[in-house]
Amino acid sequence: MGASAWYGPWMAELAALRRDFASLIHASESEIALTPNISSGLAAISSSLDFSRRPNVVTTALDFPTVAHHFLALEPRGIRTAIVPSDDNVTIDLERLAAHIDHRTALVATSRVFFTSGWIQDIQALSKICHDRGALLLIDDYQATGQLPTDVHALGADILITGGLKWLLGGPGIAYMYVQRDLIPTLQPTATGWFAHRDQFAFNPQKMVYKDDARRFEAGTPSMAAVYAAYAGIQLVQSIGSDALRSRTSSLTADLVSRLRSSGFHLRIPSDPARHASITIVNARDPHRVVDGLKAQKIIVDARPGGVRFSPYFYNNQEDNQRAVAALSNLRDTMPGAI
Repeated sequence: MGASAWYGPWMAELAALRRDFASLIHASESEIALTPNISSGLAAISSSLDFSRRPNVVTTALDFPTVAHHFLALEPRGIRTAIVPSDDNVTIDLERLAAHIDHRTALVATSRVFFTSGWIQDIQALSKICHDRGALLLIDDYQATGQLPTDVHALGADILITGGLKWLLGGPGIAYMYVQRDLIPTLQPTATGWFAHRDQFAFNPQKMVYKDDARRFEAGTPSMAAVYAAYAGIQLVQSIGSDALRSRTSSLTADLVSRLRSSGFHLRIPSDPARHASITIVNARDPHRVVDGLKAQKIIVDARPGGVRFSPYFYNNQEDNQRAVAALSNLRDTMPGAI
């Protein structure tokens, strides 16, 4: 179809993806933007904010580092980033986090589920703290959306960004951004492009007029291959349902944790199963070596600092858990010092 694809199937596919993602998180389509990755979404938001009166950003030591990296890179512009530490490398104390949020805080940027511990933060409680003190709350939900039910308005997040690579089954090259409807008109990103223009196909270089909805946070031409893959993933997740996914992963995670503990492994996970998402870290001295050893047996896990991460999803079963723990136990015997 050549260039004419823009005026038919491509724009329709983009709209369908926004619509179905909005349905998944209980938002409206007008509150959804599509970006190629989390970093692009952060750039759109940070370039929209006025940090002159509120120059501070708060994140945590357990968040995926792209969040901290983004704001640390803005320090030459006067933005200051506080990184709240963790005492146990599993959780973040809410009171300690709250102590960093004040009248000079523009934004709190953190995760609902931490990527190295699987701990689920109390986002509703954090939202109230932020809003009582005049700060915005941005949630990096890459480790949560899909495996956990998500009602973004009930959570109280002002902005939520997530992606297709993990629990949404869409692969790389696509991220989703929710921006609360009343906030949208107040934000005009300078990290922008022609997709943010209200009349993009007029090709008028003389004036930048933003779209009225969250599409103003989209910038350049999207990867349409990634969009089609993402749409297929979203449809699969919706066909199962978030509640069923959470029930399934909770059951698999509980089974995995029980097997690992019975086999004598040391875990870095929340103590409360209700606050434990489907991420289980097994402490390891040489995690990359362990990951390679399991990969050779067609067991795919991932390495994180000081541990090996297991993340069962709905397509796994207890037999997978049994085989993975048995293989890990064998590696403990054959790779002295790795675990």
